[in-house]
Amino acid sequence: MVVGSEPDGPGRRLRFADGGSAGPFALVVDFLGHASALAEPGGRSLTYGALWASLDWPEAAGLDPAALEQRYRRASVMVGVLPIGASPGRSARQAAFFWSLRADRLEAWRAAGLDVWKDEVLAVWPAVRPLLDQISEPGQLTFARYTHRMLRKPVESAQVHIGDAWRSSSPQLGQGANMALLDAYALALSLRDAAELPAALDLFIRRRRNHAALYHLLSAIFTPVYQSDSRVLPLVRDLIVGPLSKFWPVTTIQAAMVSGLIGGPLRPLGLAGG
Repeated sequence: MVVGSEPDGPGRRLRFADGGSAGPFALVVDFLGHASALAEPGGRSLTYGALWASLDWPEAAGLDPAALEQRYRRASVMVGVLPIGASPGRSARQAAFFWSLRADRLEAWRAAGLDVWKDEVLAVWPAVRPLLDQISEPGQLTFARYTHRMLRKPVESAQVHIGDAWRSSSPQLGQGANMALLDAYALALSLRDAAELPAALDLFIRRRRNHAALYHLLSAIFTPVYQSDSRVLPLVRDLIVGPLSKFWPVTTIQAAMVSGLIGGPLRPLGLAGG
C-alpha cells in the first residue's frame, strides 16, 4: 500500500507501508481520492455522509430504470435509487441504493439494528422494499464520508493530483467521475502539447483550474440544500426552486450544471464542438 512519496533527483519515489519503495518515476499521477496518502491533509469533513449498497434492480417496483430518483424529508432525511447497469460478468441490472446519514450517528444506526432502519426508510419511500429485502446484514452497506477540500497546488515536484485527490466535495452535483475524466484528458493533452514536463503541468493547471474551482464552489453552495439540518433551505428548494425548475431558462441551467458544462470546460481541451 502506498503511504507517501518524496522527491528523488528530478523524479519522485513512492513509499510503501512495508517500508519498501519504488522509483524514481518521471511523474507520479495521484488519483487516490480525497484520502490520498500522497496529498497534504486538510479540508473540512462534512456533517452528513451516506450509506451505499449495490443491489439487484427491482423490476416490479415501478422505479425509473433510466433516472436517479430520491425522496426527502427536509434535508436531513434522504433515500435514493440510481440505475447503474450490469456489473462485468453479470446480465442482471443493478441499482445503487443510498441513505443519507450524519457521520456522528453511524454507531447509533448500527446499534439500533437493520429492522429499525428499514422501517424508517419505508416510511419515507415504500416502493424501495424490494431493495431493502436484499439487505440482511449491515456489512452490505458502505458508509461514505464526504470532505470539502481543494489543494492550493495540485502540482508538486514530479507529482500531480487529479480528481478527488485534487479537490473533493459531496456528490450532490454528481460530477466526481466527470471531473476526474476531464482532469485525466487535460493532463494527457498537456503532456502531448508541451515539450518539457514543468510546462506540461502548468498547462494542465491552466486548462482545469477555473472549472475545478467553480464546481467546488457550486458544491459548497448546494450541499446544505440537500444534506443538512437546515429547515429553511429545504423550504426554499421545495417552494421556489422546485416549481421554477420546470420552466426555461432554469431547465437549461440545471441541465448544464448536472452535465458538468457550466464554466465551459470543453473549450480549453479542444472539445467545444463535441
